Amino acid sequence: MKKAFLALLLSTPIIAQADGSLGIIGAVSESVYKETDTQSKFLPNISYEGEHFFLQLPEIGYRFLPKQAPQNFAIGFSYESSNFDPDDSDNINIQQLDDRDDSIMAFASYRVGPISTKFAQDISGEHDGYYAQIALGYPLPVGAWKVIPSISYRYMDSKMSNHLFGVSQSESVNTGGAIAAYDSGAVSQIRYGVRGIYPLSTSVNLMLGINHTKFDSEILKSPIVEDNTITSILAGIIFSF
Repeated sequence: MKKAFLALLLSTPIIAQADGSLGIIGAVSESVYKETDTQSKFLPNISYEGEHFFLQLPEIGYRFLPKQAPQNFAIGFSYESSNFDPDDSDNINIQQLDDRDDSIMAFASYRVGPISTKFAQDISGEHDGYYAQIALGYPLPVGAWKVIPSISYRYMDSKMSNHLFGVSQSESVNTGGAIAAYDSGAVSQIRYGVRGIYPLSTSVNLMLGINHTKFDSEILKSPIVEDNTITSILAGIIFSF
């Protein structure tokens, strides 16, 4: 499940008001794959915000306008976790499937106010697929807390979807036909959640969050999937500088 947690944490960057931040985040997350238990992990969170250059794991990129501009266009690269390691499943047949390696994506994004859009294409040759995404998130002051509700919609083409949920003919043969070959079509997901950030001092923040991700019912046709929803809980300490 390490890849699943890496994807979860890396897709939920914590952006401090200072130029940079370091932290540790723990997560408890479910899985959509058959006989794969909920697990917990601790992973680092790292970010740096320059006027144009930024590092917000899993992304590194360049903004064409200053970071405080009300709208911006950026390009860069991101690390995309596959979310699926066959060894994480207790199902013996699923354990015979090939690993889904992580990929490197090139992206272009546009933000105006609280709304952001992104298009990303695999450039590592792992699946040659792409995704398109639109997201909305805005920080709200609630006492000493900064609460950030968010929602996003992502469309993944069939190549990327097949990398995550498909089963090749050779993999089916490895299971003696117990798992049928399957080609996944394009799928979409909606993720919504809320994060709360509480200042413990001028440079130390407590972060709590919960996310819920729902894939469309198309993924339930995959012989390696048993659910199309994931609920995840996050907690961490972030040091800003």
